[in-house]
Amino acid sequence: MKFNLQKLRYERLSRRVSQVEMAEALNIPRSSYYKREVGTTNITVQEFSTIISYLEIPEHEVMNFFTQEVPERELV
Repeated sequence: MKFNLQKLRYERLSRRVSQVEMAEALNIPRSSYYKREVGTTNITVQEFSTIISYLEIPEHEVMNFFTQEVPERELV
């Protein structure tokens, strides 16, 4: 299974949450959040949990962030 970064970005944008807001929720600089969202830096389990909570993603939808078929450039 691979983490779908495109889904993460889509969910953030659809809720009109900026990268700055996500970075503040994670207590990291915006540039660090950007690196996570584009796959330069891995997202930790704790960070993913915070993101899910902040975006108010229902528990039953969490598995939608993981997939077998993600383009190579979007893999973490």
